[in-house]
Amino acid sequence: MDEALDWCTSVLGPVEVMSDYSKTHGGHESSTCRLHAPIGFCYLKVHQSRSHWHNEVHAYERWACAFGDFAPRLLAVRDEAPLALIVRELPGQIVENTRLPPSQERAIWRAAGAALVALHDLGPGECFGPCLRDGTCAEAFPQNAREYVSKRFKSQIERAIHAGYINDDELATIQAAYDLIPAFEGERPLPCHRDYCAANWLISKEGTWAGVIDFEFAYWDVRVADFSRDPDWSWIRRPDLVDAFFEGYGRSLTPTEDQQLLVAHAEYALGAILWGHDHAFYGFEQEGRESLAHLASFLK
Repeated sequence: MDEALDWCTSVLGPVEVMSDYSKTHGGHESSTCRLHAPIGFCYLKVHQSRSHWHNEVHAYERWACAFGDFAPRLLAVRDEAPLALIVRELPGQIVENTRLPPSQERAIWRAAGAALVALHDLGPGECFGPCLRDGTCAEAFPQNAREYVSKRFKSQIERAIHAGYINDDELATIQAAYDLIPAFEGERPLPCHRDYCAANWLISKEGTWAGVIDFEFAYWDVRVADFSRDPDWSWIRRPDLVDAFFEGYGRSLTPTEDQQLLVAHAEYALGAILWGHDHAFYGFEQEGRESLAHLASFLK
């Protein structure tokens, strides 16, 4: 971080570290701090993983523009160790950390859904999966959507079985979701934020949706990848928010997309079990199990 801060000074002039937003839990591959520079407040992000650095830099350079003034602006990129980037601060508070009346929550989710349309409308890419800074494929993922989703989900299932993390009932629900993967046939790779949820949305001081941050996980994926990553499990607990989101997005899901979303929810639930257990976030693991139990009724 010291070397990265020296780089910031060379780019921005004298900087002062205001706060450290680095995650302390295991499995996180970046460090973030808020800086005050002559141009104002900004964020320095230092990546341990070159693949995450490629994803985030590409997203800020090519995709964040879809949100207009409602996404941070990239100020500088460091392409040698320590890999880093600087973005201007986007004013606002994290939606997940605010307490709002239900009507205002729905308005924010509706605005977030409307804002996402422009990202998906940037047009399809040539490959699924993580990309390099120029947007080209970083790895040899299957280029058929059905095969791409199947390979990713199957690897998680095999790891959970091998580790003994899931019981027979959970495996049956996961298998029922896996059997719906043919619904992805013909889907094209779209620009996806892949962490599009209230934990990364901002609210203005006036109480309106103010934008989206953190493009670290962004890459080419199937559309429903941006509908299913929700650490608060709002699709179970607050379906009114989900309804508002799709009102903003401009349309309801098709029956085929409903099947795709069941797959995505099951994959996210399994991911919560795996990640939560491996990193001692047992509450998140339990939420993943509860999600699978909820999904069971839709997958009979």
